[in-house]
Amino acid sequence: MQTTAVSQRLQVVVGLLADRDRRLLVQQRRPGTPCAGQWEFPGGKVESGEAVRAALSRELEEELGVQVKKAFKLTTIQHDYDHARVALEVFVVDVYQGIAEGREGQSIEWLDSEAIREMNVLEAVHMILDHPEIERLFQREKSDE
Repeated sequence: MQTTAVSQRLQVVVGLLADRDRRLLVQQRRPGTPCAGQWEFPGGKVESGEAVRAALSRELEEELGVQVKKAFKLTTIQHDYDHARVALEVFVVDVYQGIAEGREGQSIEWLDSEAIREMNVLEAVHMILDHPEIERLFQREKSDE
């Protein structure tokens, strides 16, 4: 496990996966972890010496059982929690193989961004949802009524 001094940031990858209806996958943090019960986008720590893209693939395989085939970096967000200072490397996963499931016992949900905003989420989730490209990338098409 990679540790961090107060002045250092823990490098973390975050994967934004969408289904056919352009809903995003969120997962609930497990009991016994910092911020247990809150919801987040999948991902995790980048190991020492590991490439960021490799960490994304590893984390999504471990947590969800999906293999990343195509992804692009959306942004980096720095955030300070009580338990850690993080640099979130946020990726949009364009293409993945497999059916996502909570392989570590975590609950998962596919929701639109409005529903996610109403959940008990980690603070950085709002920062990701506030990124200007999120609306264009993940909002369902509005029907003309």
